[in-house]
Amino acid sequence: MNGFVKILSREFKRILTSKDLIVICLLAPFIYFYGLSYIYEKQVPKDIKISIVDQDNSSVSRLYNRIIDATPELNINSYYSSTHSAYNAIFKNETDIFYFIPKDFSENLKRGKSTFAFIGANASNFMISSSAIKTIVMTSQYLSAQILVKMLIKNGISKQTAISMQQPLKTNFKWIFNPAKTYSNFLIPFLIFAVFQQILIVAVCHTMSLETEQNTWKDLYKISDGKIMPILFGKAVPYIFVALYMTAIFIFLIFPFADIYNSSKINLFILSAIYALVIVFFAMMISHLFKTPVISLCTLTFYSMPVLLISGFAWPLYMLPPYLKIAAHIFPSTYFINTFRFYSLNDMPLSYASGCIINLIIFFLVCLSVNIIVFKRKKYF
Repeated sequence: MNGFVKILSREFKRILTSKDLIVICLLAPFIYFYGLSYIYEKQVPKDIKISIVDQDNSSVSRLYNRIIDATPELNINSYYSSTHSAYNAIFKNETDIFYFIPKDFSENLKRGKSTFAFIGANASNFMISSSAIKTIVMTSQYLSAQILVKMLIKNGISKQTAISMQQPLKTNFKWIFNPAKTYSNFLIPFLIFAVFQQILIVAVCHTMSLETEQNTWKDLYKISDGKIMPILFGKAVPYIFVALYMTAIFIFLIFPFADIYNSSKINLFILSAIYALVIVFFAMMISHLFKTPVISLCTLTFYSMPVLLISGFAWPLYMLPPYLKIAAHIFPSTYFINTFRFYSLNDMPLSYASGCIINLIIFFLVCLSVNIIVFKRKKYF
């Protein structure tokens, strides 16, 4: 126990006196977490630039344009006389999407005939284009329904019957975990998780590589009276505290700041603490691959994003190629990232995370075992 306490205090001192570790562990979380939250301050795209090509120029088409412009998502910034001009506006980045209304638009609607309208959207930014198209489609359905109801009433059908006829099939649905369907709710937990994991892995590999570079492993072995466990946990515990510090920031400061509210903050904190334990020992395990902090930093710069992308957050695991499915299971984030997202956005009892917790415990035991084996085989032991 005395050896563990000495190594523990030695590692805390290193964190608080090393400029590199102060920046990585203490300052970076604030800078990155708040910076990422500011990017998605609006939560959903608003005032998307839309252009109109209105060749009908009727009272109905002008009403439709006003309805579009009144939506919070869309803002008509220009009118064009041809689709060619509207296309050029997209290429020049003057607009994001245009809507073409043909000449016979209002007449066909009034006569109950089908008509068409053409949407041209810049899909290079799917967030903007999908939100804009969704709003236009919903607005079109609203206008079509209103015109149909008026036509039915004009033909002698009661208003109540006309309203029911304009939507004979009604569908009830519920959005789970992200009812507002905001991009901030989808992306901020993912980005914060990526930064959280990256900081923790880089910090642990940095301190482990320092021991190798400075050839101080023998000193640690002497302090611990030849025991491996005091070394492992003495070096791991300070970074688990760093992880809890980061966890407290994003749960109690960043999520409320970004309007991501949930009632399961304690459960999310417990899950994050378990994951922190796993990721620290995982980082200690892979740190044996690096001889210097510089090499570990350069190598791990490219770690988080590809690993998280194959972990199932943005793209389901079952849709991955077979070799990537296999590769995904050697990283701890695969067993945790979706559970983290669910608990970030909804109030869920801890029992729902039982499978995740069991997988993390198994992964932790594997990492701990590998660390013990590697430490025993090191020449200085």
